[in-house]
Amino acid sequence: MDSHPKHPATVHFPIAFTFLTGVLDALYLASVTPATAGAVATAFKTLDIAIPTSFFPTLSYYSTILTLLTAIPAVLTGALELQPVLKRDGLGSKKAQTGILHALINDITVFGAAYNWWVRRANTGFVPDTTNVAISAVLAVPATFFAAYLGGQLVYQYGMGIGRGSSKAKKSQ
Repeated sequence: MDSHPKHPATVHFPIAFTFLTGVLDALYLASVTPATAGAVATAFKTLDIAIPTSFFPTLSYYSTILTLLTAIPAVLTGALELQPVLKRDGLGSKKAQTGILHALINDITVFGAAYNWWVRRANTGFVPDTTNVAISAVLAVPATFFAAYLGGQLVYQYGMGIGRGSSKAKKSQ
């Protein structure tokens, strides 16, 4: 089990919670903006969604907390798995450069989540302002998906984590 890469197993929850936070914040903003409130209400009625949009700020606040908590193991395991590449290649290889870019983009989204949590914790009902929505929906969601794309590139194009432990598996058979 020690030879198996841990980072891929830890990234799914922070990605999902980041996406959920962005969607909830964007829907809440759309539901309170006069130009789009009617469309949101109609869509919810048509889709028979019974959750009041006034509850979305609370849900997104707690999904932000879950983003932060689940990001801890993802960041730690990612850093541990990138270290040998940086030690071996420095910043001279595309693999190392992609790994650093992947990490930096994810760090930006984690700092954005931390900022949103910090600012919203004192707001009545955890209501986001337009800056919070811009960070969670406009910045964090696309950045997280791009970082996930880079993570896939590290695995599928550069072979990061591929073949680890295969010699032990062959010896035991």
